[in-house]
Amino acid sequence: MNKGISSKGDHILFFLLAIFWAVLAFYSFYFFLYKFLEKHKFFRYLFWSLLVSIGISLVFILFFRIFIFPGRYDVPLSWNYTTPIGTYIIANCGCLLRGFIVWIDSAQIKSDLEKRAIKAELETLRSQVNPHFLFNTLNNIDTLIAKEPKKASAAIITLSEIMRYMLYETSNLTVDLEREISHIRNIISLQELRFRQSGYVSFTLNGSAEKHQIAPLIFIPFIENAFKYAYYSGKLPVVSINFYITEKEIKFSCINYYDPKAVETTSNGGIGLSNLKKQLSLLYPDRYDLQIERKNAKFEVVLRIDLNTG
Repeated sequence: MNKGISSKGDHILFFLLAIFWAVLAFYSFYFFLYKFLEKHKFFRYLFWSLLVSIGISLVFILFFRIFIFPGRYDVPLSWNYTTPIGTYIIANCGCLLRGFIVWIDSAQIKSDLEKRAIKAELETLRSQVNPHFLFNTLNNIDTLIAKEPKKASAAIITLSEIMRYMLYETSNLTVDLEREISHIRNIISLQELRFRQSGYVSFTLNGSAEKHQIAPLIFIPFIENAFKYAYYSGKLPVVSINFYITEKEIKFSCINYYDPKAVETTSNGGIGLSNLKKQLSLLYPDRYDLQIERKNAKFEVVLRIDLNTG
């Protein structure tokens, strides 16, 4: 009469062989049969997966009966049928894991490529913004050189600080909001050299800019256009720039009076604002609100950016 597994050693041996059995089935699918799925050869995969599962099962059943427990371990008939099914399930887990790993890797690669593409596109957009700002600023300094050389010298120093920031500190997708606002203050200081009226420009900051990050130069096109089209009609301030910062949101507003008779002010804001809208859609999809309004010779921009990334 045949005997079943009786001793502790038999149990350990059986367990170790079963583990080896499962590992062989798992990794045969993980490394080899998954290639059929990669190439979308589904029928070949189905055929070979069934064939390999049955083959591995038969080899191990015979191995157990002939070499491990000869004459005293009888494999039940039902086990001969259920073992290939178990092997098939375990083996396909190998393909499932391999597919999941490939999916994760592909998602990471796609994410990296998207980030590189966004960064490359932003660099292209900034290359259009920076010369526009430089062109306007140099024109302002040029008017000061003959009349007020000391102010022109101060303006050049300020410009060098501005350009240093633009060239060396804006290569990342985000910068410290505090540093960006300092950069804006420099721009305002330089632009104020153009105007003789006291209070021509108003700047307010409500809230703390510390510990916040923002896309660099994101507010600059609005500010540039405000100064470009600013028109003094007896009302001060002509240009008003305001920041309202909370833990959850940045609200930026830029208001300037303009001459309604000037045809160019009816445009959409020029290249700078057009590029900015594209940057916002890349950097803050579904996380920003931009309102632009012209009314009573006043041009007003309100930009809200949601600081929550989750």
